[in-house]
Amino acid sequence: MQQGSAITGIFILAGTYVMAIVTFLLGGMPAEVAVLLGGTYALTAIAAFLFSRGVLEFVVGSDRNITFFVVLRKVTDPLLALVAPITPGFLMPFAMALYGAFLFFFLKVFLFGDAFLEVPPLFIIIYLMLMS
Repeated sequence: MQQGSAITGIFILAGTYVMAIVTFLLGGMPAEVAVLLGGTYALTAIAAFLFSRGVLEFVVGSDRNITFFVVLRKVTDPLLALVAPITPGFLMPFAMALYGAFLFFFLKVFLFGDAFLEVPPLFIIIYLMLMS
């Protein structure tokens, strides 16, 4: 069961985004690039945390009290609470984390695109289609 709240998940999401933007700005990137790359990196990091939790829960089990796993659960529980309203109830705990990782990765592709896959931000394409 998740112990975190969705509000905490929003704070984690926003904090990760702000830290990524500040990192790129301190690295000398222009502000527009820092906003784009900050969002990409922040949402990818959150998706990676959720994916690693799902894999660990599948391999190790969700009831183990390994220190790393306890910390990972404390960080990712609010993120899972954030996506809980749209998560199917029949999923096993490890699959809930994997589903959450997919949702955050899809949000990243939708908002910021994917440079590796050469996918442009989909919201720009949808906006252009609606406005044309």
